[in-house]
Amino acid sequence: MGRIPVTGYGAPADIGSPYGGWVLPVDLMVPGWCCYTVGVGGDISFDRALLDRFGAATVRAFEPVQSFVDGARAQMAGDTRFTADAVAIAPTDGPIRMQATHDPTSSSVSPVGLYDTRDYTEMAGRSIPSLMAQYGDERVDLLKLDIEGGEYELLPQLDLAALGIKVFAVQLHHNRSVRDARTLVAQLGERGYEAIGLRPVVKVTFVNRELLTAANAA
Repeated sequence: MGRIPVTGYGAPADIGSPYGGWVLPVDLMVPGWCCYTVGVGGDISFDRALLDRFGAATVRAFEPVQSFVDGARAQMAGDTRFTADAVAIAPTDGPIRMQATHDPTSSSVSPVGLYDTRDYTEMAGRSIPSLMAQYGDERVDLLKLDIEGGEYELLPQLDLAALGIKVFAVQLHHNRSVRDARTLVAQLGERGYEAIGLRPVVKVTFVNRELLTAANAA
């Protein structure tokens, strides 16, 4: 995987650990952002970088697996800029059926049958607008989404621009075809989000085109 060149500012950079990191347009980011990181898992290196390197005002992590949430809270050691909630992100609020992974070394769960298993459990599902209302967040500047295949169902129902999102990063999973992935990327482009970076496997980062226009004009 490589990066998609964009003129007008410095090259995007890898942020976080080799496993848990993402590509970000570092020169476009400013202190004070509100960041939502969905699917924190067991690696909070990206969340920590948003706070310590980029001066995010708030990082809110959302993760359906309680042990990952507990671990993230412990690692952040009471940092009041960081919150973590044990919820699965969904189009609407309500219970959601989640499939447990077949990998005995992992605790991941999927809302769409990503794994080779018949082991399911019911978890709390929450929408991003609902969580924003709960926390009193007027906007989300950066949204990172890793929901184990659920992105193909969620994204068509999520109005990124209305939520204020400037930078959007998503991991595309193998439960859909390459053609479906390309279609989703194209749809995001039509909605005003330009792909500026790729990271294995397969993490794509987008920037709101208005932010790119402002950077190019500066």
